[in-house]
Amino acid sequence: MGKYVSVRGWLECDESTINEVKKIRNDFTANYNEGLLDKYKLELYQSGWTFPEKQINWTAYVFYGADIREYHLDFMKKQLSEMANIQDITGYFLIDDHDGDYHLCWQIYDNKVIESEQENIVFNK
Repeated sequence: MGKYVSVRGWLECDESTINEVKKIRNDFTANYNEGLLDKYKLELYQSGWTFPEKQINWTAYVFYGADIREYHLDFMKKQLSEMANIQDITGYFLIDDHDGDYHLCWQIYDNKVIESEQENIVFNK
């Protein structure tokens, strides 16, 4: 059956990169076929992406938040790895569960996803 993990965070874009993020999200929604992710669940998980209607000043924040099956974390990490390849994009995502097995942080920086343990985050204790 598998347990659920919470994935939530954001990407920091500008008006020239937000469309690239949308394209990657749309491509993953239309074409991803690895693993146990059926079309219904894929569309459900992809609905966790939220894009701003308009950019306020110089940064557009793209948010993601959803509780997904633990064994679909690879899907999210692959998608974020594609997005990390966009020039000058950064981001921050927290991954954890109710059992305390996961306390991960995925930082999008310098064209890669850097995974580390969450440290000194008070609200997740």
